[in-house]
Amino acid sequence: MAQLWVIRHGQASLFSTDYDVLSPKGEAQASNLGKHIAASGIAIDCAFTGPAKRQRDTASLCRAAAGEAWEPAVQIEGLNEHDAFGMLAKVVPKLSSDPEIETLQGAIAAASSPQQRSGSFQRLFEAVMKRWLRDEIDPADAQPWGEFRARVLTGLETLRAAPASAKRIAAFTSVGPLAVLLQQALGTPDLASFQVAWRIRNASITRFEFSRRSASGPLTLDGFNTLPHLPDPASWTFR
Repeated sequence: MAQLWVIRHGQASLFSTDYDVLSPKGEAQASNLGKHIAASGIAIDCAFTGPAKRQRDTASLCRAAAGEAWEPAVQIEGLNEHDAFGMLAKVVPKLSSDPEIETLQGAIAAASSPQQRSGSFQRLFEAVMKRWLRDEIDPADAQPWGEFRARVLTGLETLRAAPASAKRIAAFTSVGPLAVLLQQALGTPDLASFQVAWRIRNASITRFEFSRRSASGPLTLDGFNTLPHLPDPASWTFR
């Protein structure tokens, strides 16, 4: 059996000019993970990352803090996130007359704290995502859900094809690919898979196991959303 550690990127920069940049807290989360791996004597045999900056930087900071104990992460498109913010920018104005979307937009505008604003944004995001999963979004505004899912599963094939000597593989990614992997392991419906994945915290570890005997064998969930390197709940974040 081989073990696949799927690590969500550290906290990014929501509501800033460029979301795809780790915040100082996100950088610390990634470094703490690397220190934990080194202190625990855990062997990472090979690593992969999506192409997003927040994913690559999480991989790099984690590796550096672990003493560069494994080769730099190989970049693959299958671990990349879908363009959620691009979709929101195009879709929300088109849905401005939708009562649900109008109410959620109003809640963001009325938010009086960063926490309220973040929570209101998440509810708007989820409302649009539900439409995306039902194929109600114009393909011109976002990559269709089915195409995204197929891309992630192609990435999973790449992970499973890692050298036979690799017993523990690390993959640095985001919530969307994690939702697809959870669905593959658990057989959950589309929306339920994302509802679980939306609970995944930054820099957390979700572990899977798979057999080397068959490229199409089952993917088994072995651990979910763990943060052994962040014992203080004050350091836990979702975005």
